[in-house]
Amino acid sequence: MAEAILKITESKSGNVLILVLEGEIDAHTAPVLKETAEKKITEGNTKIVFNFAKCTYISSAGIGVLNAILNAVKAKGGVIAVSEANKMITDTFKVMYFTKKVQLYIETAAAVKDLQ
Repeated sequence: MAEAILKITESKSGNVLILVLEGEIDAHTAPVLKETAEKKITEGNTKIVFNFAKCTYISSAGIGVLNAILNAVKAKGGVIAVSEANKMITDTFKVMYFTKKVQLYIETAAAVKDLQ
């Protein structure tokens, strides 16, 4: 089996950081997401949209990392949101009760608008 790969591309819209996640988020790639997000939070980004349009899979390890990111951002008065997740990822979020903590958006633009 090929090793999972996660590519993270970033952009800003006003004071909102958008991280586009491409590939899979599992036990092997979740630390990459954690390290990237922690660096961005340290730099002062406290409003983050995670765009899942190009992400094909997330494991419980990935959701654990998102939960840690959420807690770090909330501690600084910030917020995160998820956009453009496919049905499988959305279903995983629901099963893990992550949808009770984070708003899911169909479009990234709507998420950015709400976070501004």
